[in-house]
Amino acid sequence: MSSDIKIITELPRDEYTEIIYDDICFGQPINAMDPEDVTKGINRAIELDEQSGFLEGVSERLRQLGIDCTPGDTEIMLAEIRRRYKEILGFPCPRTVQEWIKGTTPGFTNRRNNYDLCYALGMDFRQTVEFFQKKYLTLPFIVKSKEDAVFMYCLYHKKPYSKVMELLERSEGFAAQADTHTSTSQIAQSILKEDDDEKFLRYLSQHCYGKEQQFRLAKSIINRELETTHKYIIRDRPCKASTPDRLNSFTIEELLGYNYQTIDKKSADRKLPKRFTSSLPNDVTLGRIVNGEAVSYELLRKTLMLLKFYNFYHDADNKDPMMIGSNLMDFYDELNASLASCGFAQIYECHPFDCLLLYCANSELPIETLHLVSERN
Repeated sequence: MSSDIKIITELPRDEYTEIIYDDICFGQPINAMDPEDVTKGINRAIELDEQSGFLEGVSERLRQLGIDCTPGDTEIMLAEIRRRYKEILGFPCPRTVQEWIKGTTPGFTNRRNNYDLCYALGMDFRQTVEFFQKKYLTLPFIVKSKEDAVFMYCLYHKKPYSKVMELLERSEGFAAQADTHTSTSQIAQSILKEDDDEKFLRYLSQHCYGKEQQFRLAKSIINRELETTHKYIIRDRPCKASTPDRLNSFTIEELLGYNYQTIDKKSADRKLPKRFTSSLPNDVTLGRIVNGEAVSYELLRKTLMLLKFYNFYHDADNKDPMMIGSNLMDFYDELNASLASCGFAQIYECHPFDCLLLYCANSELPIETLHLVSERN
């Protein structure tokens, strides 16, 4: 069981992922003033974005299931996936998943779509773990999420999809609980060792969050971080503080280094990975978060990460080269703790956004480096 818990966190590294971990994210500190250093990180993140191989993964799995197809045979793949959704899952394939097959980059606004596709493709526990990490570029089974926990329990204990539906439906009525501090590894261990539906549901009701509670907790962290960011803005840029109605816009400028309304979107020589640029916050979406309105998982996660990054490195002393690595690891641990506390996916270095954020952190001027990266948007 211990090996099963470990593989959820991280697949064995190959030669390519060693470069991501040991060179790009945690290698020698970079020089933000050196264009080659900034370009190196961006290019590596673009490679990650382009080499995720989602369609290759789907076609490979379908070939294992006896369907002769290549990554370019989208009509063949669509027909088979539609059939499997109806036959195995009992409902039509969602438009979002169909768009993935047609070439749209898979997202995580609704993580259930990601799990459902793995079930429709007949994947087991380990195959699902690998598909998430290698094809979706994120970690699976964020077990403080009730939805993730149900899929983990059912896949690990080889339950049919009908059991997934039953457990998800029964868990809908669970009352929001006091915020739990149980470690994710402890929750995972409990789920993997217990093959009893009723005991699992009792544990689920006591230790895991529904989506509403997850999002509420993430928004509360974001609002706390915003208070700190606003204090920095008021202290460092009092002229901006005199126009509070534009504080959200100024906050985005502080986080990303640009006013998104003035970006030259037609510039052909500026390119960042789509997984980096999608769901970045702007002043409008930041206002929705502050006002408690409905927003996507990806927007909340990236906003939380950017605010933690800015606030951590605003006063961190990175001028001493000996402190860069130490600060990076402190930031890494602090950010992961915040993500885990609300049941969001922790840092995954092979995701282009996470990779570039850590790349910027590994410099003498992390915030300025992120601004230089963002200028490419």
